[in-house]
Amino acid sequence: MDDEVLLELLKKWNQWEKDADTGITRKRYLDRILALIERKEILILKGIRRSGKSTILRQLTKEIIFRGIDRKQILYLNLDEIGFAHQLTTGLFDRVLEVYQKYLGNKGKVYFFIDEIQKIAEWERWIRTMYDRESRFKFIITGSSAALLSQELSTLLTGRNLSITIFPLSFLEYLDFKPGGSIEEYIQFGGFPEVVIENNKETKLLILQQYFEDIIHKDVMDRYEIRNAKQLFDIARYLISVSGSKVSYNKLSHVFGLSKDTLSTYVSYLMNAYLLFEVNYFSFSAKVRHDINKLPKLYCIDVGLVNAVSIKYSKDQGKLIENMVLIKLLEKHSEICYWSELKHEVDFIVDRQAINVTSADIIPERELQGLRAFQEKHNGFSIVLISNSKTEGELISIQDFLTSTQFKA
Repeated sequence: MDDEVLLELLKKWNQWEKDADTGITRKRYLDRILALIERKEILILKGIRRSGKSTILRQLTKEIIFRGIDRKQILYLNLDEIGFAHQLTTGLFDRVLEVYQKYLGNKGKVYFFIDEIQKIAEWERWIRTMYDRESRFKFIITGSSAALLSQELSTLLTGRNLSITIFPLSFLEYLDFKPGGSIEEYIQFGGFPEVVIENNKETKLLILQQYFEDIIHKDVMDRYEIRNAKQLFDIARYLISVSGSKVSYNKLSHVFGLSKDTLSTYVSYLMNAYLLFEVNYFSFSAKVRHDINKLPKLYCIDVGLVNAVSIKYSKDQGKLIENMVLIKLLEKHSEICYWSELKHEVDFIVDRQAINVTSADIIPERELQGLRAFQEKHNGFSIVLISNSKTEGELISIQDFLTSTQFKA
């Protein structure tokens, strides 16, 4: 690729000559990133495909220009650009920097934004070399896989990176994108930005179904070279359909005709793509936590995806609300567990709180009994019961829970 062609591709995505429309600002993420922007460490924005990472990256470039950074100091490289499809080696980084320097002549600090960096093999080594050699470069990168923090990356970039996970829109962000929107619509279609701004319900479902296919194909099958597409799609659909349920890998391996190890590996791939999250059993004892009889629960990243690809004929409203609570908890907490003993169960244990979720208008006694049974065994935990519509005492409505900043969750 000659210099002129490469320069035109870079101009397409950079704001050297004009501002770009970057849509509705996701202030919660921008504030977190801006607080770190002048630190030397590489900033990594990771999360599921189509959650808004690229938009946040563009909003960030616009914001630092507004705050006084010379736009010539900013270099944005979008590796999803079709023009780079046959150039995806670390050599592209060197060529981009060469052309950038020729065109802009910036000898000072460079804020180098790289979108979808996982498309280039061994990018970690190039970044590590530049990080150690060139103090004037600040790298801000995105990727669509939890494997972005692979063992090799951890080894190469230990102490050199800070990461932030980007989720689809929270309910508060959903209301920013759609003033007057309803909790009912959010429960049905979820928080992917493109889905939220689309008004046609059939189109919303089509977008969600396409997202599901893209995630499986591009972030799982292509990445891990899996050939049996039907088997993988069947497993993913099933797990999304039972989101919030305990999962036995032994039983699933028999159902799908796979070894337990292969089934477990497939599930790990789906988690690496941020499609699923695992919630393990709570115990202060490591021996109990790792007891093979304490089955994990799996949840989906977005309730809209649950509704769009679920193979069930009827929707479990309680499980959908429970899934939304888990997603909100994940925004602040990485260590989330559940607890059960005999007839008692607690949906989530997090940050010295025991949380149960119900969609019933008349609160079942078992929900409070489970919380109290846990509290009797474990001192120092407060209890919260999230209900469909009522806030009173220990009860919190799902809408109040999703919109309030008073609760630790």
